[in-house]
Amino acid sequence: MNKINSIIFQLSILFISLFFLELSLRFINSDMMNYDIEMWRYANELKIQDSILGHKHLKNKSSVLQGVEIKLNSKGMRSEGFTKEDSKILFLGSSISLGWGIQNKDSYPQIIQKKLILDSLNFKVLNGSIGNYNTFRYVNSFLSNQIEISPELIVVNYFINDVEILPVNSSNWLIRNSQLFATLKMTYSKLLSKSGFDLKSYYKGLYKEDNPSYIVMKKTLIKLSEYSKKNNTTILLTVIPDIHFLEEYPFENVHQKMKIISKELGFEFHDLFPSLKGIPFSELQIIPGDSHPNELGHLNIAESLYPEIKRIIIN
Repeated sequence: MNKINSIIFQLSILFISLFFLELSLRFINSDMMNYDIEMWRYANELKIQDSILGHKHLKNKSSVLQGVEIKLNSKGMRSEGFTKEDSKILFLGSSISLGWGIQNKDSYPQIIQKKLILDSLNFKVLNGSIGNYNTFRYVNSFLSNQIEISPELIVVNYFINDVEILPVNSSNWLIRNSQLFATLKMTYSKLLSKSGFDLKSYYKGLYKEDNPSYIVMKKTLIKLSEYSKKNNTTILLTVIPDIHFLEEYPFENVHQKMKIISKELGFEFHDLFPSLKGIPFSELQIIPGDSHPNELGHLNIAESLYPEIKRIIIN
């Protein structure tokens, strides 16, 4: 009996300790300055699991993440409402084009929307971007869930890691609901990923013609090209650089490869690297641990991308 009581006592101490650790973490992270936890909250509060795409946005939901409201419309987009009669420009991409970490009005899709209005060009910008998406996911999300939008122009906001194959994971209850266990899992994953990792070699391997990731990415863009030809929709593929390396950029060969693919598939192409070239990462970072561009980055992107969009829709 004494042994049982001792075990119960020790377990009680353990659970009480874990409880107070959880409370402490939630208090510490309540300033919304922990990038990993804010992404964890994003997954919990604005996403729902999907067996094909991994996840998708909830509809008509909003949450304040990293100090900024992300408000989703009836289509799960960070956009205002629209009608069938509107002429539409649809942005596809991941968390950069979503505008992670900045007010919607300061994101480059919305800056472009303002410029269209100022130029009396009656087009509605719809932001179909979803965080933690790759090319396979955002193209198939459009073809499966957003095809009825019938946009006149689709802007593919291609980041250089969009070639990656992303596993469809289903986290357990503890990781979904506990910041403590989520933090432990993320810390462990980071320690593993940093062990002998060479980013330049990694990307070089990903973009080899026989790499499964590259093959899937290209097949996915071919599907989008087939849609565009069938529906007379223009596709503009714009490549977003990795803002960590803008002073001595090592991935221009990836941008060039995507330009060649775009030409093969009949896409318009625009490279965003020149608009950000030479800017130190420290001038573009939002908070520590976050690799998304801040308002300056979005402004530069909009100033570079808008003339290309304007040229396309006028012609």
